[in-house]
Amino acid sequence: MNQYPAVSCICLTYGRPQVLEEAIYAFLLQDYPGRKELIVLNDYVEQTLRFDHPEVQVINCPKRFYTVGEKMNVAVALASHDLLFVWDDDDIYLPHRLRFSIEHFDPQQGFFKPAQAWVWQHGELGGPVGNLFHVGSCWSRRLFDGVRGYAADGTGYDLVFEERLAKRFPGSTKPYPIRAKDIYYIYRWGGTGSYHMSGFGHYKPGGNVGHDQVETFVRQRARRGEIRQGVIPLQPHWKSDYQQLVTGYLATLAGQPAPVQG
Repeated sequence: MNQYPAVSCICLTYGRPQVLEEAIYAFLLQDYPGRKELIVLNDYVEQTLRFDHPEVQVINCPKRFYTVGEKMNVAVALASHDLLFVWDDDDIYLPHRLRFSIEHFDPQQGFFKPAQAWVWQHGELGGPVGNLFHVGSCWSRRLFDGVRGYAADGTGYDLVFEERLAKRFPGSTKPYPIRAKDIYYIYRWGGTGSYHMSGFGHYKPGGNVGHDQVETFVRQRARRGEIRQGVIPLQPHWKSDYQQLVTGYLATLAGQPAPVQG
């Protein structure tokens, strides 16, 4: 395999451009030396997202998908390359994510996910915690095709996908024992001003849990004027320097003074 093969990152979004802009910026900051692309799939019909960049493709759908699992499958179908990264729109990935993942990716295993992640809550960093988060993973299209993609379902669709991989390709989903200094994924919970689909209930096969609740949440905020409508030119940026935040936190864990940002 090419040392740095072309990769595709898939980013689903629905009614929250303020966090999506941070996710896109995280992609633009990647230090990956190979070819890369970000597929942003938006199905909130009240927003038309715009961003012009050769590595970022924003696709606005005229109708909402019935399940997030089906939306994921469409995003994968739109991707140009056969190594795929899940790129959540409300979390943060540090600049070394793509490079580090590919440098430790085993083509035979076909799946990569670190065993630990950081957690961000109302501006405070914590962890490391055990990483059950599918959105920190990457995998080959060979594995995706082998299990026929994601289940047409809501909350839990990602865990079902990994369970299918583990059954069809034994050992494939074994997590990588990452060191704290190499952790690239920051899972954000409270403080983004947005929703978490998983916060609306637990997985029920065929239940499409979270789908209607997310729509209701977004509709209510839109009525209060808290969610922009119409054509939205995206302006990727970070609201905080997350790399500096992690660097300082690592120094604290080691019992050293946090470095001063120049």
